[in-house]
Amino acid sequence: MSSISPPYPYPVTNPDLIKAHSLIKHFEGGYFAQTVGLDSVLPTSPTPTSTHVPKSAALRGREQTASGSATEVLTPAPTAEIQGSERRTDATQIYYLLTPESYRGRMHMNLHSTFHLHHSGRALYTLIKPPSSPSETPTIHRVILGPDVTQGEVTQLFVPGGWWKASEIPDEDLLLLDAPDAKEAKLNERIGCLISEVVVPGWNPDQHQFIDEDKLKTMWGGKAGWDQYVKYIKAPEGLEYPDK
Repeated sequence: MSSISPPYPYPVTNPDLIKAHSLIKHFEGGYFAQTVGLDSVLPTSPTPTSTHVPKSAALRGREQTASGSATEVLTPAPTAEIQGSERRTDATQIYYLLTPESYRGRMHMNLHSTFHLHHSGRALYTLIKPPSSPSETPTIHRVILGPDVTQGEVTQLFVPGGWWKASEIPDEDLLLLDAPDAKEAKLNERIGCLISEVVVPGWNPDQHQFIDEDKLKTMWGGKAGWDQYVKYIKAPEGLEYPDK
């Protein structure tokens, strides 16, 4: 019997996670499923005020409706859309999974803030804040989203809008797959990272962009250092990601 095991608790295998959460391939890499879309609108006919639940002054008359698999734990899916004006998406939530078969995401920027919430496994995040003036250089952070807070890993990661980011399974975890008994142990099914991401305001394609070589060079202003991030521009060799 194999003695090799994943470097962290990983109670549900990657195939079971993909099946249970109906995950599909993400255009950034990895797998995902949107589980909540939270929309709001200024209603044509406001709903009556509840005796037990006052209306929030912060919403300024807007009414919210949520849809998606995670909302149906408490309430059934809405049967009709609230009629009104100034419709917008206040937040979206997804599951996102990295596996050895899709172990690195392409570097991208959301203009909206993103909350990352850890579930299992671990991932290394490379985060780049663009310089605010030509005389400055980019600010770089590397953060591991994982379970071991005693080793500096974090279980929550907030990324403001306007930062470049890419996530990947750490190299030291992938190297375990080269062990002689890794295949027998089906280790590739128990190495990865499952998180939830919440984007506020909600995700939409207009607030998302991918990094490219020109953008990297421009951030470094002709100085050295940008080339170490070229690997995040495209999918790793041998992998293909869906179109956006």
